[in-house]
Amino acid sequence: MRILRRSTVYLRALGSAIFIYDRSATDAVTLKWRSGCTLAWLLVVSVALFCVQPDAVARPAPDSTAELRETLAGLMAHPALHGARVGAAVVSIPSADTVYSLYPKELFVPASTIKLVVTASALRLLGPQFVYHTSVLSGVPPTQQGVIPDDLIIRGTGDPTLDSGQYRRIACQLKAQGISAVQGNIVGEGPVTAADRAGGSGAARALRLALVGQGIRVVGSPTAGTAPPSVYLLYRKVSTSLREYIQPINLASDNQRGERLVRSLRAIFGAGDTPYGFISELWLHAGVDVSSLQLIDGSGMSHRNRASPALLTSVLVKMVEDSSQFTALADSLPVAGVSGTLSSRMKDTVAEGRVYAKTGTLNRVSSLAGYIIVDGTPRLAFALMMSGYSCPASKVRKIQAQAAIHITRYALANSERLTPPRPFPPSLRPAPLHQ
Repeated sequence: MRILRRSTVYLRALGSAIFIYDRSATDAVTLKWRSGCTLAWLLVVSVALFCVQPDAVARPAPDSTAELRETLAGLMAHPALHGARVGAAVVSIPSADTVYSLYPKELFVPASTIKLVVTASALRLLGPQFVYHTSVLSGVPPTQQGVIPDDLIIRGTGDPTLDSGQYRRIACQLKAQGISAVQGNIVGEGPVTAADRAGGSGAARALRLALVGQGIRVVGSPTAGTAPPSVYLLYRKVSTSLREYIQPINLASDNQRGERLVRSLRAIFGAGDTPYGFISELWLHAGVDVSSLQLIDGSGMSHRNRASPALLTSVLVKMVEDSSQFTALADSLPVAGVSGTLSSRMKDTVAEGRVYAKTGTLNRVSSLAGYIIVDGTPRLAFALMMSGYSCPASKVRKIQAQAAIHITRYALANSERLTPPRPFPPSLRPAPLHQ
């Protein structure tokens, strides 16, 4: 084959099959075939890219950085992504040296990969073993008739699991203890829940409503305040650890949990007109360039969220600095060919059991970001972000899978020793989901 135009990228998408894409052509790939070549060969190569697992062909791993960069550049320039915005970053751990990048600081809609920032922030601010406490107190014990002659106080730490059902359970527990009336106010000392931004007044209103619903008479009003120095404990709830709470957020991409978690963080740490400014400050102080971060929600559902490939990989690398925080985050991530939203992707490839990554999907938006973990050790952090494509999303996911496979091969070739895939290394064994 002879190339007719400049800016040609060689795409090593499959073993010995080499697909040549001319980036200067606007509508199609420009190829000139020598005599004897037919369009059937082009069809074979195209089908091979999307239908055959690359591991099915015996090829040496891309052990040089230059070779990996060439391969990834070809994948990022695939014709299916024509007209799309594409960004990528691959960095080594722990040095954060750039292995490959493509518009790494450009702003993209991250979709659910923003959950990486949210859960990593929570782990860094609170710690993996943090638990939420919610208590119901009174300044004096109830009378023999079950009357609380003073205020009833609900005190909390921003528990994201508190909802109307939880308040009903609290009211039922108090009724079972013989509480029949509250002569004072219902006081919220907070933040009690993720929704509390003005002390604990919201929790106080919710508890009062639940008490009345259980037939407990309440004389006073809901208000925010503080408990007296000496209190009588009537009820206490302790949540699961933060490490367990974030499992469904990343593994199953639970949007509701992600939103509750970021609101809980806002209730505890937020202030002023920028409710999530404390998250930017957290990573800025850690040495991360946060100029590309725009956090609107904790689920990734908003198209106004913004993040760059460099931001995501920087956060991922920083998390490795603390082994307990890293393990908690990695344990919550889907594993290629094994669990979560990646359970059916990259099966029977070198990426199976080694790619720990968060997916992100919205209309014409697809992202994949996470770690390459070999023998229980994180080797690389990567982020692949695509938006505005016109092809089916399944093709974009296949391109991402191809890229992740080649990145994994590179990690294996550059690891101290090669090991067989271990879907659940002992130090990174996912904990059971807690609903």
